[in-house]
Amino acid sequence: MRIAVSGSHSTGKSTLIAAFLAERPHYAHEPEAYELLADEISMTPAEGPDFDGLTALIELTILVLADYQPGDGVILERSPVDYLAYAAATESMTGSEREELIETHLATIREALRHLDLIVLLPVSGQGVAGRPGEDEGYRQRVDDELRRALIDDDYDLFEGPDAPDVLELSPVPEEQLAELVRRA
Repeated sequence: MRIAVSGSHSTGKSTLIAAFLAERPHYAHEPEAYELLADEISMTPAEGPDFDGLTALIELTILVLADYQPGDGVILERSPVDYLAYAAATESMTGSEREELIETHLATIREALRHLDLIVLLPVSGQGVAGRPGEDEGYRQRVDDELRRALIDDDYDLFEGPDAPDVLELSPVPEEQLAELVRRA
């Protein structure tokens, strides 16, 4: 199964993936695109990656997904939808920049998602993982809201058709998340 773990920053994605890989060691792991491109990504002063940075993250994530075919066992930290959510939540970009980034990549993201079987969303709310000291909680929550709109509400019409991945919002309780994920994988 090809799985992507989505969520705002500091929601426990890496922790969940490590626990999952301990249970399912035959799965490949693809780290977040930011881990691979960090030195090349320019950041906004108050939030995350800027327009060019988000573009690079989307494009790398799409390239990585293209390597996986049905029946492959892989778990990815983030999907391209995560970066759409970050673009939609970033207030330091102008509205036209956000729209351009989203519209430019929407069709290729929709196609890339066909290389996934399941996207799990780790929520910010509830008894989940607390943000890191100094993080902008408002930004973190906006990203969570945008991910929910994209993944759960399907505001971008990404999940139409028989080959679209399933989407599952995991429990906000970290102790329950692994069991839910293993059950679905």
